[in-house]
Amino acid sequence: MTQLHDIEPPTIPRILRIGTLNIRYDYHARHPIVSPLKTLLQGSDGRKWGEHLWQERRDQLVDQVLWEELDIVGFQEVLDGQFEDLRALMGAEFGSVGVGRDDGKKAGEAVPVSRLELLSVSHFWLSPTPEIPGSKGWDAVQPRMCTVARFSDRASTSAANHADLIVANTHWDDRGLKAREESARLILSRIEQEIRGGRSETDTPISEKEPLVVLLGDLNSPAEEAGYQVLTGGRYPASGKIGAAEAANGGRSFYDSRHELVTRGSKFAAAGAVSGRFGPLNTYTGFSPSDTPKVIDFILPFANSAFLSPHASSGASPSPSTWHVSRYGVVGNFFEDVGGRRVEGKEGERDAMILSDHRLVVAVFREAGR
Repeated sequence: MTQLHDIEPPTIPRILRIGTLNIRYDYHARHPIVSPLKTLLQGSDGRKWGEHLWQERRDQLVDQVLWEELDIVGFQEVLDGQFEDLRALMGAEFGSVGVGRDDGKKAGEAVPVSRLELLSVSHFWLSPTPEIPGSKGWDAVQPRMCTVARFSDRASTSAANHADLIVANTHWDDRGLKAREESARLILSRIEQEIRGGRSETDTPISEKEPLVVLLGDLNSPAEEAGYQVLTGGRYPASGKIGAAEAANGGRSFYDSRHELVTRGSKFAAAGAVSGRFGPLNTYTGFSPSDTPKVIDFILPFANSAFLSPHASSGASPSPSTWHVSRYGVVGNFFEDVGGRRVEGKEGERDAMILSDHRLVVAVFREAGR
C-alpha cells in the first residue's frame, strides 16, 4: 500500500502572463469637442467607427486587461488622468511604475504589475542625452522614453539574491525613421548594462543564472524597418524564413515572441501546447476603416541563457532556469453591445466601440525545464 506522504507532488512550472497595450491618449482632454457623437462615423455595415471619449472606453478596456489575468502589462500613451483611472479600476492587486515622457514626473507610460516584488526602476529617454527628461533624439517629433523595472518573483524557489525578471516598456516615435533605428541600438546597450547591474564585462558574475528579460511596447516599427531589424538582430527577415540565425550585431538582440511560440508536436512542447498564435495578426487598427492595419506592438524576450527558442540548435535543452513562449495572442479591440450610449429612438439597436486604435498583445512565458 502506498502512503500519500511517499508520493512526491509534481513540480508545477512557473507561468508569467505578460501584455502590452497602447491605450490611446485622452485626445478629447486636450481637444474638447461639442458632442462625442460628432466623433463617430457610421460604417456601411452598421458598425460605429471613430474615436470615443476615454470616459467611454476606459471601463471596457480595463475589463479586457483584467480578463486576461496578466502578471505584467505595459501601457503606452498614458496621460496623468488616465494613469489615475487605470490605478483605480485595476485595483490594489496591481502596483505601478512610470514617469511622464515630457518631464520625467507625472503622466506618460506606466507598467502595472502583480505578484512580483519591485527591486528597482530606472528611466531613460530615447535620445543622444538619455538621462535628460524630455529630450528628443535624431529625427523624432516627440520625446520618447523607456522604463526598465527589475523584479523578484515571489513564486520562485530560488534563494539567489538577483533579479528573476527585467521588464522594459517603451514607445517609439511614429515619425522618425532614424530615431526608431537609434532607439533600438540605445535600448540594446542599456539592457546589457541592466543585466550586468552596473558591473563591467570583466567582473565576475554574481550568479550563473541570468534573468528573463522582456521588452514590451509600441515600436511604430514594422518588421521590414531598420528599427525592428536592429532590435531583433536580423533574425526575422521581413520576407524570409524564420530560423535560428545568429544576430547580425554580435548576439545582442531580442527574440520576437510571436515567432518563438512552442507549438503542439514541436520540440520542447509540453502537455497542453497550442497549435499556433491566437487572434488577429495586426496589432494596430486605427479608429477608421481607412486606417492601415499593421504589426507594430511587440513582446520581445532578450536572447540570453534565460530564454529558450524552439528554433535553437539540436544540442539545446530546457532547464529549470530557462523560459519559453507557450502562448501568444492578439486580443480583439472591437466590442459590440457595450450599452449606455444609445441615442433617442435607437434604444433597441446594438452599439459598438473600438476600445483603442491598438490591440492588446499577450504572451505567456513558461519555465521550460519543469
